[in-house]
Amino acid sequence: MKFALLQFPICAQSTKNHEQIKRAIFEAKRDGADVLVTQECALSGYPPIEIGAVADIDFELQDAVFNQIVDLVKHTQITVFLGLIRKFGDKAANSVAIIQPSGEVFYYDKRALWGWDADNFEVGNDFNGVVDIQGIKVGVRICYEIRFPEYFRELYKEQVDVAIVSLCDVQQEFDANRYSIIKSHLVTRAIENVFTVISVNSTTFEQTAPTAVIDKQGNLVVEAERNKKSITYFDYEKTEHGFGAKGCVTYSNKLLGL
Repeated sequence: MKFALLQFPICAQSTKNHEQIKRAIFEAKRDGADVLVTQECALSGYPPIEIGAVADIDFELQDAVFNQIVDLVKHTQITVFLGLIRKFGDKAANSVAIIQPSGEVFYYDKRALWGWDADNFEVGNDFNGVVDIQGIKVGVRICYEIRFPEYFRELYKEQVDVAIVSLCDVQQEFDANRYSIIKSHLVTRAIENVFTVISVNSTTFEQTAPTAVIDKQGNLVVEAERNKKSITYFDYEKTEHGFGAKGCVTYSNKLLGL
């Protein structure tokens, strides 16, 4: 299964973000990708880092361009993991929309809401973020959730093969220590759960987390050039667990009572 990892700088106008996402879908299709993954809030922008506030979003316009993306997914038959802010009633959620080739859409809502997220968002559903794509189980988590093993243990229990982490972790100035810490979280989540981890980060400002692929042994397989708009490709192939991975599974199951 071929994944396309899209990282790009956000514009406050969702129509301009839509154009970048639309071009990426066509490019990914041309290059044989099965799945396109975007950063956190890719369609909307992440408040207050990339946009001022949730109130600044024209949700009527965003809904219109989102529906265009759904139509494009149906046309290209590529699954898209699209970060966006969605409204439910008078509330908003920080979500990843999983848009399937059939046109069906599932929303995973970020649950680790702290600081700005707690001020802006709530959780609007209890979807676990796991879907089956061509026989491969793929789960998604959002940004701050990478710091909590429990969110990824949920994916382990669902026997996920690939975990996607959609991020908006950027600052005005580069912080090498923070970049290293978050990369180490990605590596640890991959090793302890014996699955591949794919992260995609924004490039609006200086990236303090990578767009990368970590395999189940903790190896850095792919890392996109930092701060540069790009599509990075990764071919995933499900493989049998080796000796060390089998040990991780054995003791994980024992500790979890599985």
